[in-house]
Amino acid sequence: MIQDPLTELPAENTRSENYYWGFWATLALTILIFIVFSIFQSLFLVAYVLVIEGVSIGDAFQSDSTVGLDNLLKNYALNGDAISISQIPSAIIGIALVILFVFIRLNTIRKTTGVNTFGIKEYLGFHKPTLKHVLQFLGLMILAMVLMEAINIWLDRPTPEFMTRLYSSTNNLPLLWIAVGISAPIFEEILFRGFFFEGLRNSVFGTLGAILLTSATWAIIHMQYGWFEIISIFLIGILLAIAKLKTKSLYIPIAMHMLMNLTASLGMELGL
Repeated sequence: MIQDPLTELPAENTRSENYYWGFWATLALTILIFIVFSIFQSLFLVAYVLVIEGVSIGDAFQSDSTVGLDNLLKNYALNGDAISISQIPSAIIGIALVILFVFIRLNTIRKTTGVNTFGIKEYLGFHKPTLKHVLQFLGLMILAMVLMEAINIWLDRPTPEFMTRLYSSTNNLPLLWIAVGISAPIFEEILFRGFFFEGLRNSVFGTLGAILLTSATWAIIHMQYGWFEIISIFLIGILLAIAKLKTKSLYIPIAMHMLMNLTASLGMELGL
């Protein structure tokens, strides 16, 4: 009987270093997933703009058109509703790609070696966390947010323009909260602290390299912010990676990421 590659093996039969994509494959697939995510996000954004503005595709792509696509996208690039509509389905597609590539890896190993492999849950770290770990790391995230806010006040730094324009332009705040506070954290954590982190950690790159590279990459994709925010995101990324490493549960960094984003969203809504 051929067993499903998603089933869990007894601990004594597992050799985790055989189950993960290697360093270069992990890096390439992570980049590919993010590129596909970005392409779909752009396509959904264009579709939203054309529908809202009532502009045909032909008119939008005419170079002499007064409603050219470039001008329309500039007006909607930081629109809260447009970002929400484009981000949520793109995140779902990104998550599906992560799961697909993990399945391909595990299924290939089963076919080439004739042995069972552990499943997607084990590969990415979807293990139920303990209450102690939940409270411990959510508490650390709160302390980190308080510290960052204190530094912001000390440096007298304004709220990033990206955030103010995003929240001031939305007509559907619940949808924006879903995009920023739920779908974005889930996708980013599955990709970075799940797929990317575990692939690097189980390669010659090692644990420390995985923590630093995943945190740096995660910070770089947030170029819409200023230097202070990018450095903060890098440090938060290290905290999220440590949380994943110590708890062996991807649910912990997901919860921490959600807490951070939703708290920032609440602060924007209350004008804090």
